[in-house]
Amino acid sequence: MKTRVSIFLVVLTVLVTSCDLAGESNYTPNIFFIHHPVNQNGDSLSNYYTDKPGLFVMDTIAVGDTVLFYLYMDAYANQLTAFYLNQSADSVSRVILPEKTSMDTVFTADSDYKRGKFIMDGTRNTLRFPFWYVATKPSNEAKLEFVVVSNAQFDGGFASNSNSFQLKTPIVVIANPEE
Repeated sequence: MKTRVSIFLVVLTVLVTSCDLAGESNYTPNIFFIHHPVNQNGDSLSNYYTDKPGLFVMDTIAVGDTVLFYLYMDAYANQLTAFYLNQSADSVSRVILPEKTSMDTVFTADSDYKRGKFIMDGTRNTLRFPFWYVATKPSNEAKLEFVVVSNAQFDGGFASNSNSFQLKTPIVVIANPEE
């Protein structure tokens, strides 16, 4: 009986002393859609994996469609420091952002909303960000790129303080059914 208790105490001591309680938690931030993007008719648009890492393709939209995206970013135990929203071909689509006054309460003066640069003060670990995407011309190559950055610090390995993905948004012209 004494042997079992002694072994248990040794194992417990090893487990407790092997923990680094002074260290900080660092996690790669995450970015994803709260729900599928929705067009102006209320139809959900699905996203699909492609054979290229970090590239997804959305259901086809038509010229004139307005799509609501609702992003969620999470830094877990860390804090968000920046978010970037880039269009690959701004002549075939445009992004409509929330009101400037509401964004100014979240993002710092270093931000450049027109260029898709949203800088944060490092006090938030989550962010919900809605925006609208308007298809103006047909394109098979239109893309949106989303990047989130946190204050996580890694000494090496495969982790990162940023995360990103691209969403290909094929845009077509739908013939007028009355013709």
